Amino acid sequence: MSGRMKGAPANGFSALQERALDLIDSRSDGLRQSELRRLLRIDSSKCSKVVSRMETAGLIRRERVPASSTYLIRLARPSGGNSCRHIDSYLTEIYLLYLTRGVSC
Repeated sequence: MSGRMKGAPANGFSALQERALDLIDSRSDGLRQSELRRLLRIDSSKCSKVVSRMETAGLIRRERVPASSTYLIRLARPSGGNSCRHIDSYLTEIYLLYLTRGVSC
């Protein structure tokens, strides 16, 4: 039996994570984690897990908000000043792998 969770997408991202990335990307100045939780309509524990997983994957950055118990979340930008979204590069790579492995000879 594979280690993949039932119902989990092949790229490892859940629909919830994709929605979270879209919301974070929609705010050029970042989004507070508490606001993200509210917009996603999930409890704080689940939001923390989603955010932690995205941070570990290098998709987002979290910065503690001074005098607050929340974080400011921004998309992680590739180094070198490139303004392309990291997720776009990742999804392009997944798509290319799909194309190359999905073609039968």
